Amino acid sequence: MLTGKPKQLIAAALTATVCFATAQPHTVHDQLGRKVKLPPQIRKVVSLTPSGTENLFAIGAGHLIVGVCSACDYPQQVKKLPQVGDFMKPGLERIVSLKPDLIVISSATIPKAIADDLQVKTKTPVFVLRPQTVGDVLRGLLDLGRVLNREAKAKKIVSDGEKRLRAIMRAVKGKPQPKVVLEIAPPPSLMVVGSRNYIDDAIRCAGGENAFADAPHPFPMISLENLAAREPDVYVVAVSGKRLGESAVVKELWKRPGYSNLRCVKNGRVYGIDADQLFRPTPRLIDAIERLAKLLHPSQ
Repeated sequence: MLTGKPKQLIAAALTATVCFATAQPHTVHDQLGRKVKLPPQIRKVVSLTPSGTENLFAIGAGHLIVGVCSACDYPQQVKKLPQVGDFMKPGLERIVSLKPDLIVISSATIPKAIADDLQVKTKTPVFVLRPQTVGDVLRGLLDLGRVLNREAKAKKIVSDGEKRLRAIMRAVKGKPQPKVVLEIAPPPSLMVVGSRNYIDDAIRCAGGENAFADAPHPFPMISLENLAAREPDVYVVAVSGKRLGESAVVKELWKRPGYSNLRCVKNGRVYGIDADQLFRPTPRLIDAIERLAKLLHPSQ
């Protein structure tokens, strides 16, 4: 009679065999509301966005990735993975050659038609995360965890993120909400954070009021006149941490025509924030919200 470890190993092997034999294709819904038919097992994944790639690694599924887009750069091991082109123009033949079981996309603006077209052309299930709020970002991690059988890890990340988020919101509750402009791209094509997106929601979570929360688009392009009319209390520039320090951000804004007349610039309420942390809907978004809360409420 078998006893001890050999018996346990055989039992585990039999359990795995049964699970494999009974595994069936199943259908899930992504954040676009699309029905996505998944294969019995997912062994290879192609990620077409930096945040999708980061989320896969975060939940412990990074080893499944066989291809990434050209903009994927975090974590460090991503740089060793094969590239399949740009997010907006991926190499379809390259993707097909990698024989993925699943394509993952994380984007706040991707339309359903593009995801459907990619799925048809590659003959591969396409699972989309399309968060509109901070809560959606966390729920997307849970969705991805369920799809890839990494639910326990995803739940831990989400639980930790929710605790940190509640602590931030408690700290800023009842405090005056400064009016904030968050710059995405500088003049002459000045782009800021508008309405109905998770960055707008992040500003609220951090205890601020988005000066362009009533904009008709998520990421509107505005003029200096539009900006001056809103009279923001705080101006935040999303920058690369390697490219600009905060003092450089302030100096750069002072040099822009017309910016020295803005109240926020005169009062020294100009700050830089890590663009990757803020703009990528990943667990690091909570880091960005913590940072933003400290900038908006320096006395807390």
